[in-house]
Amino acid sequence: MSEEVRPIFARAFFNMDPLGSVTQYMVFYYRDPKAYYAGLSREALRRELEAVRRNMQMFLDEEAISINGRRVEARVAHVDMGLISIDLPYITFLIRFKGELRRGLNVYEDVYEEEVAEYPYEFLWLLPGRVLRASMAGDVRILGNILSAKVPAGAEVGGREAIEFYID
Repeated sequence: MSEEVRPIFARAFFNMDPLGSVTQYMVFYYRDPKAYYAGLSREALRRELEAVRRNMQMFLDEEAISINGRRVEARVAHVDMGLISIDLPYITFLIRFKGELRRGLNVYEDVYEEEVAEYPYEFLWLLPGRVLRASMAGDVRILGNILSAKVPAGAEVGGREAIEFYID
């Protein structure tokens, strides 16, 4: 990635099914004033996407994700890139992981390095049970089995994040 390319926004959607499989779809938006991505050949784009995949997998491997106290491994299943305009590229990631759920209280946890958010981002969780509590940065809203959060640039994020939800 060129030094000139800067992230400007990110959005993620997490869907956890009743069997504990999580599909995460993330989109990162960038400002690219010199049109670095628009100028890549097919082969250069393929190499760039592979490098981006490895980099994201490295970040995921550094996180401690658990469901009900058991560590799970998140894997990048797919990565792609597109252009909103010549200077506004985006990169999409499809990430998967699976844990074991049970009737009653369930807890999703993610522990990762504390940092300051460089850009605003938001995410939405769709869970298989009613969300009881959430501990994470940002403006968090809960409506039944849906959790949404908006995190501004400059917010302190990371450490331990958790979502408690109840399955009847």
